[in-house]
Amino acid sequence: MLFETTINEEYIMKNTKSVAELLENVNTSYLTDAEKYEAIARAERAEYIIAGISSAVQAVKNVAIKLKSALVSSSAQHA
Repeated sequence: MLFETTINEEYIMKNTKSVAELLENVNTSYLTDAEKYEAIARAERAEYIIAGISSAVQAVKNVAIKLKSALVSSSAQHA
């Protein structure tokens, strides 16, 4: 499972574009420059929020794995 996660993360890192880059390919001729910049700013804000949440979840996951391995090894010593 860990190996699959690593492969997926590597694939995502290599094959993703930011929302701002994706918005450049959208027909925005009907938007004013201010609306375009606002859409990009909102998209970038959302990306940063998601990246922060993802980082926090990964940190909690790592702590849980370390705690589990510490508990398993300490209980094995008492057996």
